[in-house]
Amino acid sequence: MPPSRSPLVRVAAQFGYDLDEAALLADPRVITTDTRSARLCAVLIEHLSTIMDTDLRFTISRDPDRLHGVVADTVTAIEHAYRAIAALLAAAVTTGAVRQLVPGGTRAVDFSPWRPAVVRVAGAHGGPYPCQVRPEHWNGWAALRFTRDVTARLMADLHEEWRRDGRQLGTIPGQLLASGDVLLLHDEGVRELITPDDDDMFAVGAGTWTWQEWPD
Repeated sequence: MPPSRSPLVRVAAQFGYDLDEAALLADPRVITTDTRSARLCAVLIEHLSTIMDTDLRFTISRDPDRLHGVVADTVTAIEHAYRAIAALLAAAVTTGAVRQLVPGGTRAVDFSPWRPAVVRVAGAHGGPYPCQVRPEHWNGWAALRFTRDVTARLMADLHEEWRRDGRQLGTIPGQLLASGDVLLLHDEGVRELITPDDDDMFAVGAGTWTWQEWPD
């Protein structure tokens, strides 16, 4: 399948969804201006993702005050952009204009326990990371899963964090393995192997990291 020409459809895929943008625009139950605003948000997200290398992305997401007001404003803009798209996708689920991306195709999401969300680790900079969350929580924190592409971004951010903290450069804090699984290294050398679920989504840090949905 050729890549979509729509930035909104491509960003929706970061959440794990295949969005029928035309159907959404034609549905009277969805406010047209919400869809149009989300389109602009997707353009912003994609534009910034093309110009940010790992080091700069880390600076912007983890330490916005380092570069003062302009970067802090950029962080806020990205946060709002992802949240607006998550809200639109939630509406699209109710109208049937969105399907769950799965290996080799899509499936309906009418009765799925997952919903679109934007998260970060509690009490820390980082992200925002688009994902899907379940109603159930772990110790009060979000139970979630990420697409393969977002998981790769998480791994890159984790490596950059370790590099800046001066930790052992020969140790890999997290990586996508050739097998398709994710390997995480926790404190005291504890290793965790995460396999993708049937939708090719990864529950990275679910049950170990204090993930929270991005605050309003």
